[in-house]
Amino acid sequence: QTRELETSLKKQKKTIDESPGRATNDPSDASSVRTDATSIHTDALEHEKRPDGVKKDKRGKADENACKLSLETVWAAKQEKDEIKEAARNARYAQQFELRKEEIALRKKEDARNEREDARRQFELDERVMLIDTSGMTDVQKQFY
Repeated sequence: QTRELETSLKKQKKTIDESPGRATNDPSDASSVRTDATSIHTDALEHEKRPDGVKKDKRGKADENACKLSLETVWAAKQEKDEIKEAARNARYAQQFELRKEEIALRKKEDARNEREDARRQFELDERVMLIDTSGMTDVQKQFY
C-alpha cells in the first residue's frame, strides 16, 4: 500500500501536451477528479513553476550582458591606454619640435657670429693694408699693396 501511495503522488502525463501536474490514478479516465488527500498535493503542484533546466540556465547566462560588459570594459581600458600612449607620443613630438627649433636658432646664431668674425678679419686685413708704410718698399711691392 505504501508503494501504491508513492506512485500515486508522482506526476504522470497522459498526453504530450498535458502538464505533468494533472495526473490521475486511472489512465483511461482523463476526466476523473480525485477526492482523497493526494488531490490537494496534485492541485498545489499544478500551480508551482517547474525549475529551470541546465540549458535554460546557460541560455539565460548567455543572454546576459556579462560577456558584453567585460568586452566593453576591456575595450574602454584599451582606449584609455591608447589615449595615454598618444598623449605621451604627442608630448615627445612637441619636445623634439622644440629641440629642433632651438637647434635651428643656435645654427642661425652661429652663422651670424661666423659672418661677423669673417667681416672683422676682413676689416683688420684691409686696415693693415691701408696702414702699411710703402715708403721703404720696391715698386713691385708697392703695386702689390
